[in-house]
Amino acid sequence: MAEDTKNFKVAEFACKCGCGNKIDQRVLDMAQTIREALGVPVRVNSGYRCAQHNAKVGGVKGSKHVLGLAADLSCSLGSQKMFDTVKQLKADGKLPDLDYCKKYRSWIHIDCGGKRRNMWEG
Repeated sequence: MAEDTKNFKVAEFACKCGCGNKIDQRVLDMAQTIREALGVPVRVNSGYRCAQHNAKVGGVKGSKHVLGLAADLSCSLGSQKMFDTVKQLKADGKLPDLDYCKKYRSWIHIDCGGKRRNMWEG
């Protein structure tokens, strides 16, 4: 079972429908590393999602959120700054569990759901 980090409560990563939480500790640890590097609060837009909630919000089939292996994060610095910071952290070896990162207009998606052909989208 996942444990709180310095700046994140496990509960922040729970399914928004209220059904529960199966978030992987690696996701919390990655979010904490990103938050420390940015130096500003980071919001958890989405963490674990049950299959029903994932469908309701338009999540992709096979989403890593359903497995508890992903989070969507945002902060006041914007998604480009977050994306660039995550890339640098990965290059510096500080996000060893990161397998994929995608930049959206106002947030980033991170996951440890297995290697993909292209690790970076954005």
